[in-house]
Amino acid sequence: MLLISGSSSCSDDSNDSDGSNDFIPLPIFVSVMDSGIGGLGGFGQTAAWGDFNNDGCQDLFVANTDAFSPNVFLFKNNCDGTFLNVIVESGLIDVRVRSAAWADFDNDGLLDLVVSTIMAGTPPILYKNLDGIIFLDVSEDRGINVEGGVAMHTIWVDYNLDGWVDLFQANSGVSFLYENQGNGLFIEVSGQVGLGGFFDTNSATWFDFNNDSFPDLFLANDGFNRLFLNNGDGTFTDITFEAGVNGDQSWNSISACVGDFNNDGFLDLYVGNIESTRNALYRNNGDGTFTDVTLDTGTEDVGDGRTCAWIDFDADGLLDLFTTNHLNPTRFFRNLGNARFFDVAVEVGVDFPIDVFAATWGDYNNDTFMDVFLNGHLGTALMESSGNTNNNLIIDLVGDGVLSNSSAIGARVEVLTSEGTQIREVSGGKGCCEQDMLPVHFGVGKDNQVDISVDWLGGGDCFFQDIDVEGGRFYIIFQDGCDILVR
Repeated sequence: MLLISGSSSCSDDSNDSDGSNDFIPLPIFVSVMDSGIGGLGGFGQTAAWGDFNNDGCQDLFVANTDAFSPNVFLFKNNCDGTFLNVIVESGLIDVRVRSAAWADFDNDGLLDLVVSTIMAGTPPILYKNLDGIIFLDVSEDRGINVEGGVAMHTIWVDYNLDGWVDLFQANSGVSFLYENQGNGLFIEVSGQVGLGGFFDTNSATWFDFNNDSFPDLFLANDGFNRLFLNNGDGTFTDITFEAGVNGDQSWNSISACVGDFNNDGFLDLYVGNIESTRNALYRNNGDGTFTDVTLDTGTEDVGDGRTCAWIDFDADGLLDLFTTNHLNPTRFFRNLGNARFFDVAVEVGVDFPIDVFAATWGDYNNDTFMDVFLNGHLGTALMESSGNTNNNLIIDLVGDGVLSNSSAIGARVEVLTSEGTQIREVSGGKGCCEQDMLPVHFGVGKDNQVDISVDWLGGGDCFFQDIDVEGGRFYIIFQDGCDILVR
């Protein structure tokens, strides 16, 4: 790795365009299951990319809900296009897992793992990464022990900006928020912060919808959905109906994902529904409200949803929308840059398998184009992108473990290109029950240089000017000193 010198700056503070679609060949996705990922069973459920051994290559956790084992798999990326299943030596327990997410909960520099099971009343399992090889179940010792309902989705967030990731458990019963005390212990605080008493939640996503640096919470429910405003004082306010994201009482919302599809600086929200009439795309108006633009944009799908993701697969600077269904084919809505989308799933090769519960996106082969692992009840596939002639940028953020959590979950990155500004947030989990890789990806079209700005969740920012992205680049940015390394 090489330290980049020159046009950069950093500061400490308290919590404080449209693109164009010129013609280029679209990337094609091809299955590379011969890479060593296989034998995954029939009822695939979740998956999450995470570099658990810090070798610079994305490893993959996969799980199913089959009645018979094996149910969990941990594939170590050999950094040569192949994987090795190291589940036996890892110490991870073979249980029927519903959701999974990576984060460094103790800020020791190693990614830890949380999973939920399909067993009613069973708390999530928190695994501490001991040495980049072996994991230890520390759930009970750390206070992850509240029983109730089925843990549908477990995701990470630093909701109070104290530098430690907290754990949210979306439940079929009452959901739970475990606050990380920073001393190795978690305390369940959902009732006292204003998040208690809501039932029938299928999935959740955290995102800073009003750009005040505090992560807000969206719950995808069976019935009306919910949006909770983070008040910045450790409490939340339900603003669902004022914001206009309640949906319909008849909907069964099963997944949610966020991304700024129109590059206006505000994160938009997509909700996947099942046993319903359609999905929903909400455009963030930037004033605390959202507008349902589903039909206008052509992204309604068929209301048979499983999961979703925003990803710039063609690297043109516009986020595209990936959605999967139960009985219907997968859709891949390409962003046309005029507030319209067009389904290219068949054209690029990702219309099957169907019934995909987890679609986790990550650059497994370090070519800067985003690949995807699909895990579902009717098939699994690692799909590698062929790429195209556009330039890409991947940024891996490392928090200082004091002001910000070392995983940088919740941090925001802005990239300024000739077409305008794009934003991404490091996510602790999304969709139905999965997590994309923690490094954030930007497509930048034909630009060879960009400016980068990082807003760290716990305070402070870093700015880098005229950063080279020609041919695709991967950078590591450290909060401490605002150092930037090229890999």
